[in-house]
Amino acid sequence: MRFKTVFIQLIILFFVSCTEEDFAPRGSQLLLNPNLSLYPDNVFPWVPSNNSSAGVSSDEFVSGNRSLFIQSLDTAYLGGGNWTQTYTGPMPAPGSTLELLVFIKGENIRTSPNSTGKITVFFRVDPSKDSGGRSAGAQNEIEGNFDWYLLKATLESFPEDAESIRVSLNVPDLTYGKVYFDEINLTVK
Repeated sequence: MRFKTVFIQLIILFFVSCTEEDFAPRGSQLLLNPNLSLYPDNVFPWVPSNNSSAGVSSDEFVSGNRSLFIQSLDTAYLGGGNWTQTYTGPMPAPGSTLELLVFIKGENIRTSPNSTGKITVFFRVDPSKDSGGRSAGAQNEIEGNFDWYLLKATLESFPEDAESIRVSLNVPDLTYGKVYFDEINLTVK
């Protein structure tokens, strides 16, 4: 009888631990290479948009040894730019909170009156079904020169059917100057 009780307890413990491991635990940092220094010669898995305005700086950074940037030297330029990373690992537990923290710095930032946006950091949670995704973001409201400061975006009540999370660092069309991004952390709270 004692063996049967111990065996049942072990089975229950196994299933409980498997269920907990299916989700990213609280405190988990979901992005790879958040300070852009993991690899000596690249910033993988960060991917720039298909234009020449995105780059990597070894001169300006918060931590590590480099930062990402997006630059435009022409306010009439329509291209804008972005850096993205997609996470497809174990998802946070349904109902948990997800927080994106990104340090940004600006040099000579000016937005054309015809621009439709602001410098934005955001993430989008895409479901496994076609039920629509959920997103959260934060915008920079400062123009001119500004030193490193933190932008924060929070999504509460993480959805149950999430399949991927895409983080994007965006500079809109018709924006002049150079924006740096560093210490990009997506954390389960």
